[in-house]
Amino acid sequence: KPLKQRPSTVDKQNENMLQRDYFIRIIEEFMAALSRFLEKKVDERTDEDLKDLYRQYVGSYDVLRNLSFDEILVYASDQWTAAERISRLDMLAELLFAEGSYKNAPLRDMLLTKAYKLFDYVEAHGTVYSLSRRKKMQQIADMNLSPTDAAEKKGSADARN
Repeated sequence: KPLKQRPSTVDKQNENMLQRDYFIRIIEEFMAALSRFLEKKVDERTDEDLKDLYRQYVGSYDVLRNLSFDEILVYASDQWTAAERISRLDMLAELLFAEGSYKNAPLRDMLLTKAYKLFDYVEAHGTVYSLSRRKKMQQIADMNLSPTDAAEKKGSADARN
């Protein structure tokens, strides 16, 4: 009776590398798809196009868009592997930012506040520094959102400094 061979460390490393490469391609594909969406004129952007981006890259639009920040973190922990979690949260923040950039208040304020909190979380827990992310956070902070939204953002930014 032949002995079962245990996967070697090299096999596991190769598998991890392939998974990482695959996920990097997904991130690149996401950024290209989001860019194509944002290049459209505002009146040509449809909620269906946005829902497709959510579905393809992070999950259900109807679920994720309506979760609170804390609920999003629970969802992320339940639905995404640890290796993908920060990148998926960053993708979600990008989608919320994109939608918030062309919606009207008060929906805009809610979307951008949630995007800011997610960008801030990714900034604090991720390993990749992004000038683009910092610029978007600054754009949101510079907007005239409701006083509680602004105070929340200022508090999280002050805690980091």
